[in-house]
Amino acid sequence: MDADLPHQGDGAQTAAQATAERRRGLTVKFWIRLKLQETPIFAEMKAKRQTATNPWREAFLGPNLKYVLIAIVVLIGQGVVWYSSQFWALFFLQTVQKIDVLTSSTIVGIALVLAAPFFVILGGLSDRIGRKPIILGGMALAALTYLPIYTALGQAARPGNVNYPLAVFLVFILVLYVAMVYGPVAAFLAEFFPSRIRYTSVSVPYHIGNGWGGGLVPFITSAAYASTRSLASALAYPIIVPAVAFVIALFIMPQTHHLTIAGERPAPAMRVGQAPATGGSR
Repeated sequence: MDADLPHQGDGAQTAAQATAERRRGLTVKFWIRLKLQETPIFAEMKAKRQTATNPWREAFLGPNLKYVLIAIVVLIGQGVVWYSSQFWALFFLQTVQKIDVLTSSTIVGIALVLAAPFFVILGGLSDRIGRKPIILGGMALAALTYLPIYTALGQAARPGNVNYPLAVFLVFILVLYVAMVYGPVAAFLAEFFPSRIRYTSVSVPYHIGNGWGGGLVPFITSAAYASTRSLASALAYPIIVPAVAFVIALFIMPQTHHLTIAGERPAPAMRVGQAPATGGSR
């Protein structure tokens, strides 16, 4: 009977192991932090005592607030396209089409590998032609083609009858939309906000756009499909949100690729569609 009972020392041993594991993790994190250095821009600002004394107030209670709102619009559209193209594709194959986990994961995995280089390629292209046309192009294409692409994917991937090349190609196109909206967005955000409040200004729009805008995609699409069994109803949110973001951003999102994040200068009053000045020209 005693052999079936846990030893009294088991709990203490497990707790000690967990504590040791946390200590090792903290040690590694602390070592990495010691090896990191501040960026040259921030180090220069700190040396000149030009850092923000109250970044939250400066970012959200002053003229910078309108830039934050513009970024929220862009990032909500980007977040919804990201989740709808990359994550819902796997959900669609497994839950809607009833494709087994191995087959569906293989389709999505191959498509991701093939599309991964385009995050860099499209980011580089945005250095030449601007962030705006590529990001908004991804939103527009997603809104216009989600329904026909997912309809075709449903026909290409059926239990026991999977057209692998076509299914992979269709998911590749979906992930390509993600590369269009996500590849240039980090550069856009870095150029859009001044160094002294950049991280504070970026963090809130990014988490709203990706955490809430994109994060709601699995819940809304799943609930819509479960209640209606209609693919069009399930895709209403992934189609409408990028379409609305595209229309709004078309008028208020500025081109920023001609700006540099090095240096600071006072930002003039920004007209709609004009970027705040965060540095000199490249």
